[in-house]
Amino acid sequence: MTTVSTNKIALAVVGAHLTGQPLNYQLQERLATKLKTCKTAATYRLYALANTQPQKPGLVKVLDGGLSIEVEVWNLSAEGFGTFVAAVPPPLVIGTLELEDGTLVKGFLCEPYAISDAQDISQYGGWRNYKKSSEPKPLNMKHEV
Repeated sequence: MTTVSTNKIALAVVGAHLTGQPLNYQLQERLATKLKTCKTAATYRLYALANTQPQKPGLVKVLDGGLSIEVEVWNLSAEGFGTFVAAVPPPLVIGTLELEDGTLVKGFLCEPYAISDAQDISQYGGWRNYKKSSEPKPLNMKHEV
């Protein structure tokens, strides 16, 4: 676990808690500060979980075929971290993630049973890229005269 400063805990988020996403307010309510945007080590797969509201991804560590996935690392007080973790719903869990630079931080992972009906979205490299790719494209409104 990386402790950024006394009584502060680094937490990597991968989906609905990213800046601009619907659950980011849960970090801000706990006075968390964003430290950086980076990638995990190339040992993870990312899945779009079925039946989650708001839609959430699940990050799973794998032995083979892993990729680097974009995450944000936030700094929380020990108390803020505790109340945050207590509110994490299954199948998500907080575990230890390895970042691209070898640093270990606490972060979101997913229990493996939940990926049985989930879509593997690892090729997008992160939740933001996946969400952008799944947004409806504007129609080309050219009119022929």
